Amino acid sequence: MNENANVAFQKKESMYMINTILEVQPRLVSGGSGKSADEIVFEMADLILSKLPEKLDIDTALPEMFEPDEKGRINSLSTVLSQEIVRFNKLLDVIISSLINIKKAIKGLAVMSEQLEAIFNSIVLNAVPTMWADAAYPSLKPLASWVKDLDLRLQFIGRWMEVNQPKSFWLSGFFFPQGFITGALQNFARKYDVPIDALKFRFEVIGHYRSQEDVAAAERADEAFDDEAYPRPDDGVLVHGLYIDSAGWNLEDNVLADARPGVMNPPMPIMHLLPDPEYEIEEDRYDCPLYKTAERAGTLSTTGHSTNFVIKCLLPSNMHRDHWIGKGTALLCQLSE
Repeated sequence: MNENANVAFQKKESMYMINTILEVQPRLVSGGSGKSADEIVFEMADLILSKLPEKLDIDTALPEMFEPDEKGRINSLSTVLSQEIVRFNKLLDVIISSLINIKKAIKGLAVMSEQLEAIFNSIVLNAVPTMWADAAYPSLKPLASWVKDLDLRLQFIGRWMEVNQPKSFWLSGFFFPQGFITGALQNFARKYDVPIDALKFRFEVIGHYRSQEDVAAAERADEAFDDEAYPRPDDGVLVHGLYIDSAGWNLEDNVLADARPGVMNPPMPIMHLLPDPEYEIEEDRYDCPLYKTAERAGTLSTTGHSTNFVIKCLLPSNMHRDHWIGKGTALLCQLSE
């Protein structure tokens, strides 16, 4: 067994034990200097509310992004953006309204309903409340990391809406990444007047890494982030923010490689998703599945898409694809921590 697989197993077992201990511990602190559960939840509610905007206002978006072309068609990625804004606003409404109500319940100004109590208990355990998870995208993160991730997603969408399309898109930041991928194909199909069903993606890996946390920090300081490192593509889209599971990346040869000991989920370099109607898959490519979470399992939604699987990425490799299939190598949109 690979050394990393043993580490992953032990980590999973440890987290299960810790979560079990947290679930059975008393909810109230009696005496001493420790805070009560009410105080913890009230402070956490205040903290989350201070981080989140009331909504993403599409009226503040750049008007030129929604201007139709000579055939009366709006840019497909702008349509994707508007759909993402609607989804995030629905999630924000659920989170903000429930936190306001739970603060009232703690103060004794409202009834602590069964639904609010479930949210209360989840916050104490640093878990994402079921009510929020049902209105959100798939995620296995604990509450603190989940809120931080949501803040990054909102900044990514807000910046795109108010400033311009990013040079590289944070694929992990989408509520529905499959819609973004379809939008990229549709733009190419319209530009070259080819059937969208005839298009396949050519996955070209660029030898640069891009962390969305670094991008967000640069944007807050009103600075450009590695804009000169690589050009904006004429066709297709650049994407970043993915992680490799059960493998690594050889940046020198620009191919998939075995994972280094102790490096569990290394980042994937930026990829150029280039639609190509004549693309024939090379023999040295591994059709690597991309999942939203490390759980990998999903169900078929009403849109006909999986709730977890996104797309197969054809990655270059010096080894036969059976080697990676045996290891269960995949790409992930986000980690579980």
